Amino acid sequence: MSAARPPSDSADDHRPDRSPFLRHFERAVGRFGDLLSFLAVPLFATLLEIDAVRRAVAGTGRGFSIEFKFQFPSPLLDLWSFTDPPEPATGPPSPGLDGDGGGIGDSPGSPPAGSASGPGGDTVTVDLPYRAESIPLEAIGPDLLGWLLALLVGYTVFYSVVYAIYLGGMDRRLRNEPVAVADCVRSYTGRFLVYFAVVFGVFLLAVPILIAQPMLVLLALPVALVAMYLFYGVPFLFVTADASVRQAFRRSYRLGVAGGAYLRFGLWHFATVLLVSPVISVAVTGGGAAGFLLGSVVALPLSLVLTATTVSFFDELVDRDPNAFDESSGTGDRIDR
Repeated sequence: MSAARPPSDSADDHRPDRSPFLRHFERAVGRFGDLLSFLAVPLFATLLEIDAVRRAVAGTGRGFSIEFKFQFPSPLLDLWSFTDPPEPATGPPSPGLDGDGGGIGDSPGSPPAGSASGPGGDTVTVDLPYRAESIPLEAIGPDLLGWLLALLVGYTVFYSVVYAIYLGGMDRRLRNEPVAVADCVRSYTGRFLVYFAVVFGVFLLAVPILIAQPMLVLLALPVALVAMYLFYGVPFLFVTADASVRQAFRRSYRLGVAGGAYLRFGLWHFATVLLVSPVISVAVTGGGAAGFLLGSVVALPLSLVLTATTVSFFDELVDRDPNAFDESSGTGDRIDR
């Protein structure tokens, strides 16, 4: 653990009848002016998905979709955390209802997506970042595989730095400290690199299993939801508790199993995204350029506030009982209830 830092000015109202999510959401909204410069990060992450932006801007006249996104607290939310871009114009337009929960794993930093056909099918594809088309797995040769690996490494390093500055700087601003970009990069980038390596490793292990046993795809959603819940605190503990990767995974898991404030906070965040995503999806998938702009105006400030809310929540957990996050102490199981 690092030397003691000044306590955050997290909400003083600790009444047990108040939702921890609502308290910290109010605090994040109240500090929005101090955090305004961080809005550039979800904006950049949104625009970086060039094909998604192009399809959204050109999407008017092709109908709309209503999507319900499943999202526990995540280090970086952007517009695409609340909606998918319109499908390419290959079929007749028709309004639709999409409750696939496509938000899982779609946040920046996710690996190139893979998909397998249902039972009886034999098509396996890989969706490349920033490209509209999917490539059949059997078409990936040594050259393309090398390019994919290089892209994945570069993608991981880039977003590790972004996350370090975004979460680390936000934590410092909420504590009324200077952002200290260089210190954030030095302190947290390595931890996020390992974090992404774990996420990618799990993904790469799961793909061949799902290909060999397509029926297991039915279990993928509940398993992913449970994992997202148990470990959503990991990246936030890097910056709020100065936890190592091992410590952060252990503490997040124990917080998740214990439930309490961790569970209530996660469910409130989950419900917020679930309720807001249909509104944003209708605008973005059916409104063309105007819809994309409207969806961005709603989603990007909300993304910033939700991340700040989560940072504030974990700041409070650490401030209340720093020893609960210190591996060297004998109180490792004492966590906020």
